[in-house]
Amino acid sequence: MAEQKYPEEYETYWKSHEADLIKVAPKVLREERTNSNKMNTAGDWLLFIIPFMVMGGFDNAKLISNEMLNFIVSIVLGILCFGIATFLKPYITNKRNVVDIDKDIKDYFFCVYQKEGVDGLEKLM
Repeated sequence: MAEQKYPEEYETYWKSHEADLIKVAPKVLREERTNSNKMNTAGDWLLFIIPFMVMGGFDNAKLISNEMLNFIVSIVLGILCFGIATFLKPYITNKRNVVDIDKDIKDYFFCVYQKEGVDGLEKLM
């Protein structure tokens, strides 16, 4: 889906009032945004633990004889696993990421802006 092009006036208003608008967004979107980063599913916990398991497993395997280098490689592997887990989280936990939710909030307020202008947005805050 193509990125929606917003008028400059709306973009400026959004950038300066984003936090306030998110606080008054529809309850469904606010709750979804709040719950998206919570550890409330088995998938969340699994994706949280996997990087530590990989780090510990690699460190205990002693594949590299230099202890410091072995530790650094295990840290790098942990960071890579964390990045992959973050990428896979929406598919495993069926939770949308905050960026997508914020886009929906921005689109919601853009509809208000189209109907009532900046004054309509001011009334909501």
